[in-house]
Formats: sequence, structure tokens, C-alpha cells
Amino acid sequence: MHHDDHDHDHHHDHDDPADEDSQLHLEIHRAVDELGKYAIELDIKDPNGIPKDRLIKFVDDLMRTATDECIEHGADLIGHVKSFLRIGEDSVMFSMVHPEIPTVIQDNSSADSVPESLLVMHIIVHGIWDDVIRECTLEVLPDVAKKWDIPYSIHADYFDT
Repeated sequence: MHHDDHDHDHHHDHDDPADEDSQLHLEIHRAVDELGKYAIELDIKDPNGIPKDRLIKFVDDLMRTATDECIEHGADLIGHVKSFLRIGEDSVMFSMVHPEIPTVIQDNSSADSVPESLLVMHIIVHGIWDDVIRECTLEVLPDVAKKWDIPYSIHADYFDT
């Protein structure tokens, strides 16, 4: 696509052609990138407290299982998979770039036992769209939560239709 080529039958009769152009540019850019993006927030509550180590293993497992599921459904590249676990005023950050590389975990929380926390997980992968990532994630979530005995409710989930 050469921008030098003058396209004479391409007239702009709109108020502000720049808006439309940038909108189109975004769509073209996105089609080329083919990056699917998805985010989910979980409220995790257990009055008896969940051992933080178990909670961290759950998040790591969920990130990896959801990503594996995405790959099985056609994702060919991981943009990034990140999670943020809010524990009171503190947080634990998770970052995963490749299935064969261990998740980078930064734990800033001194809690041993966690009665409640908020988990925010972002998945960006190449090759499948947002709704597919969402289906993959929601598909594996109940089993992974059961495996680690994590009581959760879905606070929010975001995806483009």
C-alpha cells in the first residue's frame, strides 16, 4: 500500500476526514496484528483465609492453563499474560511471556493467609480474537479453581465483540 500513489477518485466530503482515516488505520493495524485481548477480574474470598502460597500457585496455574487452551484453539504467539493480585494494600504481580519460561512473580505482600483478594488477569495473544480467549479462560477457570480449592466470583470481564 503506497501512500504516494494519488488516488483521484478518493474524495473526502466529510467534516473531518482525519477521524475516519485514523479509525480505518486502527482497524487495518489490528487486522495485521491480529492480537486478541482479554481481561478478567475475580473476587477471591474465604473467611478462613487461603494460604498465600496456594493462591499464588492457583494464579500461575490459571495463567498457564488458559494460555495452553488458547494455543490449542489457534493462538500462535503470546503477547503477554499478566496478573495482578491485590491483597489489602499490597500486591503480587505475575508476568508470563512463554509457556516454557517460568512465570515472573513479584510478591510484595507479607500476608501468609489471605481472607480476600482481587485478581486481575490480562491475556494478549496473537492469532485468535478476544471472544475466543474469553471462552478458553472461562472454560478452564472452574477446574483450576477447584484443583487449588479457591472460592471465587467473577467481578468483571472485558472483551471486544
